[in-house]
This record gives sequence, structure tokens and C-alpha cells, in this order.
Amino acid sequence: MPFETDLRKLLDDYLVAYEARDASACAGFYTEDGEIHSPFGTPVRGRAAICEAHEAWFAVPEENKRLEVLSSDASGDLGYALLRYSADTADGLEAGTSLNVLEIDETGRCRFRITSLNTDYETIESVREPHD
Repeated sequence: MPFETDLRKLLDDYLVAYEARDASACAGFYTEDGEIHSPFGTPVRGRAAICEAHEAWFAVPEENKRLEVLSSDASGDLGYALLRYSADTADGLEAGTSLNVLEIDETGRCRFRITSLNTDYETIESVREPHD
């Protein structure tokens, strides 16, 4: 399968696990030594820490998590994906981008190796402010 197809499957499966609030399944989409760098906390490394981070995130109610691929490519056993994420929260829209490094195994299966989350504060604030 082409990388874009494998990436879309990874993202769709991740979103199913995320909506189910299954932190262990979400962590399973990362490599054993995966990392998440986030403005929401200190960097986390390894699946156990990634699972704990997802458990903490799930304590904050949100709905309708979305992931849009802005750019992606792969070469050999590595790929990248620049994503736009968004979700509806009690405070309004939570949105931003994530830059992801992916490892691709011999079957073509993708896993996140490194994720860097970047919150889009301007979008969040503009959605929270009343519009004319």
C-alpha cells in the first residue's frame, strides 16, 4: 500500500481508540521508544508514559477529535506527517498542528516515533471570542 493509505489507516485507527478513551490502545500506535513533546506537559518517552499522558488528556472532556493531513511523505523506513488537529471542548475549539516522525515496518505498518504538538492559540482565542 502507498504510504498515504497506511498513514490514513493509522490516523483512523488512532481516532477510534481516542474516541473510546482507550489510552493503552493509543499508546500502541507509538513505537516502544516513542516520544510526545507537548505544550500540555513535560515530554513523555516510552509507551507506558504515553499511555499515562493519554489518561491525563482523557480527564478533560472533548468531542469530535479530528486529524487532517497537511503534508506527508516517506522514504525507506521513515516518514513524516504534518497534521492539523482539532476537537470540541467545553471552552470551545482546541486546535493546533502536530509534526510526527513515523517508523514504517517491512509490512508497511506505520507507528508514531516522535510527535510534537503545537497549540494554535490564535485559533482557540478567535473561536472563544464573540463574532460580529
